[in-house]
Amino acid sequence: MAKNYKQLCEERNVSNLTGADLSRADLTGADLRSANLYGADLTGANLYGADLRSANLTGADLRGADLTGADLRGANLSRANLTGANLTGANLTGANLTGANLSRANLSQAKGIQTAREFLAGFETDQLGLLVYKCIHGSYAPPASWKIAPGAVLVETVSPDRGTDCGSGINVASREWVAAQYPGKAIWQCRIAWRDLPDVVVPFNSCGQFRAGRVRLLKIVSPELVRIEAK
Repeated sequence: MAKNYKQLCEERNVSNLTGADLSRADLTGADLRSANLYGADLTGANLYGADLRSANLTGADLRGADLTGADLRGANLSRANLTGANLTGANLTGANLTGANLSRANLSQAKGIQTAREFLAGFETDQLGLLVYKCIHGSYAPPASWKIAPGAVLVETVSPDRGTDCGSGINVASREWVAAQYPGKAIWQCRIAWRDLPDVVVPFNSCGQFRAGRVRLLKIVSPELVRIEAK
């Protein structure tokens, strides 16, 4: 039989529910602020209107859970499985969704999820598209198929998973972000053509970068380092 919130409080310290079996538990309106639910089993749980502000739900299993109207501000949902969860009207402002699985989740009227349109609004544009920046020889070596030269077009398969911060694709960002991440390395100005914007994926918790499937290299904006990119 499903547990209710009163039973839960009697059985365990509500502040530390690490790995707890709360599958199908009735936690309607429960006060779980700052609770440690790391790795907890919450499959099918009723968390309607629950207060989960700043709760640690890292790696929690929330498949099919009802989180309608739940307050998840500042909650850590990294690597949580939210497959089929109902997040209608939930407040996810400041929540960490890195690596979270939101397949088939209902996010209707959910608050605090930054849209790609909002994220990209601050980027430069020209008549042909969105201007972005990339360090070609940054953390990883570029694919052998890429031609690194002004005017060359880079193509890559884009991971559609918004829960992954740095997935497959051509990861790009603002010039300031790239310069801060790769000090002393050459930075390329690139363009994503308007027609290629539908392939762009902006992670839920982007650290500053996003990924595209097709990018044109324009020029190196740190001329003193041209020799680096020429290698």
